[in-house]
Amino acid sequence: MKVLILSAGLGTRLKPLTDHQPKVMVKIGGKPVLQHLINLCAHHGFNDIVINLHYLPQVITRYFNTGKKFGVHIKYSYEKEQIMGGAGAIKQAQKLLENEPFFVLNGDVITNIDLTEMAAFHQRKKGLATFLVHKSDHPFDSDLVAYDNHCLIKKFFRPLPHDSFVPIAKSGCHLFEPQVLSYIPQGVFYSLEKQLIPDLLSKHQKLYAFYSDCYSKDMGTPERLKLIQKDYAQKKITF
Repeated sequence: MKVLILSAGLGTRLKPLTDHQPKVMVKIGGKPVLQHLINLCAHHGFNDIVINLHYLPQVITRYFNTGKKFGVHIKYSYEKEQIMGGAGAIKQAQKLLENEPFFVLNGDVITNIDLTEMAAFHQRKKGLATFLVHKSDHPFDSDLVAYDNHCLIKKFFRPLPHDSFVPIAKSGCHLFEPQVLSYIPQGVFYSLEKQLIPDLLSKHQKLYAFYSDCYSKDMGTPERLKLIQKDYAQKKITF
């Protein structure tokens, strides 16, 4: 399986840390966030990695180059004119991803998810996609999921203040079959959460929830970055 790591974001909420580097290059424990993810992939034997780029791409390519230094093989997918959205980024990298299942990891998420276990779950379920889900402590700015006893996702939504819901959210780790590429339009911005996933559900495609209590947090705001740095100091992050 290949891995696409979404790394094109501008990181505006983290300024001034991102004035001269992409947010995935912000360091935690002396290593860029992106390096933590690459170490995770290498640990589980997923060594064929694609990184999508837009903002200050040379900062990333200079640091990681071909990936040899990190025990992986890296190729790059460039979004030169504009950011294409999560699903648009997948489509942009189609030639590097097609013909086999692939992970899509959000580059601003620190996690120690067992990728091997998630891949085995996905292969057993035989769905079009599998998403890592976990309990959210900030549900009102998270994408929540409701699923049945077979882990089949029935609803994907953003809750309103008076809604009744279980705070189980999709995290930044996804696993897709290559057929998903046929559902994404070419050359346009296309959101993973707002467009692709709702479209797949409306077409009754089988999407599964892989629940885990693993560490999985995004560092996209100063508050969340500070929390992750504290967690790293307490050795809650293993990669």
